[in-house]
Amino acid sequence: MLKAMKFTYSLSILTVASAILGSVAGGAGAVTVSLGTPFPVFGDVYNQFLNPQSQSFLLIGNGPVNQVGNQPGVGQAINVNNFELGAIKAPVPSPSSFGPNTNGPGLLGNVLDIPTTAARVGTGVDFSGNIAITNSNGVFNLQDVGVFADPTIGIRCAQSVSACDDGTQNSFFNDPNQFPNTFVANSGSPSGTNNTTGSGVGVNPNQAAQNTRIDEPLSTGVTGNVNFTALSNEIFTGPNSENSIIPGLAATGSLTVNDGTIQPSDSAIFAGSPGLGSFSRSNSTRSGGTESVSGGTFTLGLSSGLHVIDILTNGNDFQLDGVNFVIDGPSDAFAIFRLPNTRNFLISNSNVLAGDSIGLNNILFFSNRNDNSQHFNFNNTVINGVAFHTTAQAGGEIVINNAEGCTQLVADRINLNDVRFRRCAFRTEGEPVLEVPEPTTVLGLLGIMGIGGVFARRKHQS
Repeated sequence: MLKAMKFTYSLSILTVASAILGSVAGGAGAVTVSLGTPFPVFGDVYNQFLNPQSQSFLLIGNGPVNQVGNQPGVGQAINVNNFELGAIKAPVPSPSSFGPNTNGPGLLGNVLDIPTTAARVGTGVDFSGNIAITNSNGVFNLQDVGVFADPTIGIRCAQSVSACDDGTQNSFFNDPNQFPNTFVANSGSPSGTNNTTGSGVGVNPNQAAQNTRIDEPLSTGVTGNVNFTALSNEIFTGPNSENSIIPGLAATGSLTVNDGTIQPSDSAIFAGSPGLGSFSRSNSTRSGGTESVSGGTFTLGLSSGLHVIDILTNGNDFQLDGVNFVIDGPSDAFAIFRLPNTRNFLISNSNVLAGDSIGLNNILFFSNRNDNSQHFNFNNTVINGVAFHTTAQAGGEIVINNAEGCTQLVADRINLNDVRFRRCAFRTEGEPVLEVPEPTTVLGLLGIMGIGGVFARRKHQS
């Protein structure tokens, strides 16, 4: 592994230049993207983010209830109210109801449709809702939540099970009756969209399998006294953690929004070589393709490699307001977006989406803001193939209300209301593995080909 110090000396001339360009050509009402050469695939920087420990978890809450050393108390490290983790058993974007006794989160009509250039949001149960409460003084609280997770991982706590659960009620682990509802997706999408439609039936707490209750005293799916040292070293602490490495990386690009807010009417400006990427704005639809919207979908195209993109906001919070932000590229394109370290990321009635070619584990928005504010605050959103991490261990919070999609959330405190999330953890892929055939196979190849040939193929992380 590399040492963080290796990167701290390097200031990106590209970032400074693009900031000047943004102040001249961007201005209010314009969004400017500048891209330089990314870090190469399988290079030293790229290999920092294989993330073998954290990739198993949808939610990682790192805060203590009360102050421990220099780390402030946050109350509940993870608090989730309503719907489900590790499953999306609903249309996307979901209406407020899609069958008898079903509920939202009521996004259809409040957010734009999923454009055809974005990956379709996967629905159903994928058992990806693993949760980690990593602080020895950390607790969680679930209210009316269906957790669908790997039964060998599930909900893991650094302290005992009884101490870690802070009042969970009417929540169920891998309920075979599908609490809080069943769902059958329709094939295809409404014209001009990548929306998912379908119908379901509500399952109330009394109809769920009672032996799957997460509530005490059963605590189904919860494991206590877990050692999270390796995971903490990967994300929060030590010289090779995300918290140490990412802030010191040289920027390879920038996203400049001088007033901080991307809106449908803003123009899109690309400042850079076409071979390194693209940035464009296109028209959108709402409510299942029935309402045309001028502008609204901003698409950032990336080239192969690991892009480290600074978000420059002229001292404002970064905000998406009524737009789609699509990030695309080949399957070996990766992006880390760094927020200004004194500003937050806000979403209102907007979607952040992986494109239909880039991988669903390839995009990260990162903050190491050193305070206890709401570093990510999202209201009415579909998130797909995008992770959000805040790692300074200063009480930073992620708050999301009314949302669906595939993501990974890492913070001292995570507060979710009316959500349906599956896991899309940020991670790069391992290097190609040289596979040597058995001796008899080698002899067969030599006999057929007349040469000594060895083939390699990429193995994907699980």
